[in-house]
Amino acid sequence: MLLKNMERMSSTLENLWDIKTEVGSGPLSDTILSPVDRAEMVLVPEGPFTMGISEDELVQIYMLDGQVNAIFATEVPSRTVDLEGYYIDRYPVTNFQYKNFLDATGHREPALFKEPLWGQPMQPVVFVGWDDARAYARWAGKSLPTEPQWEKAGRGTDARLWAWGREFYPDKCNCRDYDLKKTSEIGIFHEGLSPYGCYDMCGNVWEMCEGQWQEEYLPMRGGCFLGSATFVRVTCRWTPEDPKDGAHWLGFRCVKTIPK
Repeated sequence: MLLKNMERMSSTLENLWDIKTEVGSGPLSDTILSPVDRAEMVLVPEGPFTMGISEDELVQIYMLDGQVNAIFATEVPSRTVDLEGYYIDRYPVTNFQYKNFLDATGHREPALFKEPLWGQPMQPVVFVGWDDARAYARWAGKSLPTEPQWEKAGRGTDARLWAWGREFYPDKCNCRDYDLKKTSEIGIFHEGLSPYGCYDMCGNVWEMCEGQWQEEYLPMRGGCFLGSATFVRVTCRWTPEDPKDGAHWLGFRCVKTIPK
């Protein structure tokens, strides 16, 4: 057992890769292919963006939701955040990619991983928690996004509320109004792209981030297939009841920072 663990640790260390080696010394490419998990990643350039919402926007969201929900108040205030550049996965991590990780590392298998409803190769992997997602990210030579990294990738620099703009359209994402009632395959909502070309930043699955929500809770972003218009906004924040084993609506994507 010790030998197998050492072999797996060695394999993980071999998966560490240098972003400068991948992109070279010239201008940064808009997209790269992650060398370990073969995920397509898109560039989010360095610079400031607007994070969170204003008090006026909060009132508008209450009106859209039809009630005063204290969860939305955690998005206030609206503020400027300056980030270094990074690459982020264009899509959430899929069951196909996660199986490659399981085969390479012997990591525990998610619940219902082989069930047809949730386990199709191109559906986002679900029933995973933060420790699982972090282990995958380490294996892939990447990390989980921070909340600012995730939010900028989802909304760009014009303070939009959904990945595509400031008006809600239920056919642009897998949400409650779309009425699929389960996760969809990645990459099918072409009209719902974020400014940098990310899919499924609104709906499909909530996505794990690093950081802190209320008290000591871990944050998740983006809403899921069960979410109403107000819950699939790119500024919406929440946390799951079970951060260890996740849920059928919780997934993740990874980032790779660009060193100065």
